[in-house]
Amino acid sequence: MKRHLLRSIRNIRALALIAALAAFSFGSALASPPDGPEGPQGKPGHGEEIRNMKIAFFTDALQLSPEQSQKFWPVYNQYWDARREVGKKRRDLYKVIRDGKAGEQQLKELLGVMDAERKVTADYIVKFRQVLPAATAAKVFVADEDFKNFLIRRATSGGQKK
Repeated sequence: MKRHLLRSIRNIRALALIAALAAFSFGSALASPPDGPEGPQGKPGHGEEIRNMKIAFFTDALQLSPEQSQKFWPVYNQYWDARREVGKKRRDLYKVIRDGKAGEQQLKELLGVMDAERKVTADYIVKFRQVLPAATAAKVFVADEDFKNFLIRRATSGGQKK
């Protein structure tokens, strides 16, 4: 099964490039997939394919049992939504700053956004711990970073193993 997954991943190099560009453009991988969950004519789009890759990646990295998966994914999806919301605020603020409209107010707002990002992480550490053992809950944040780096490596290496 692992070989099949790796073969499938190799076949979607362009998808990984789009995800990596989204990570750089929007501040985090998967922040807003370019085609949404469905592509043309109802076929799975890039967002759906990346989501499926992420599920496989996390399930393997976290070694989730079926019972743990049922409890984990709804909490993780809420976490991702919260991160995306705070990320949008950060990106909007960065745009204002880039446009040369930075001042004391923007510095205060920047601290507020950073506090909100920390609060989301702190809140979800507790929530992940309610559905997973401590060691696995800690790995969620590592798996997030590893998945983002995986997509970037795949995009920049042209799909070749490194």
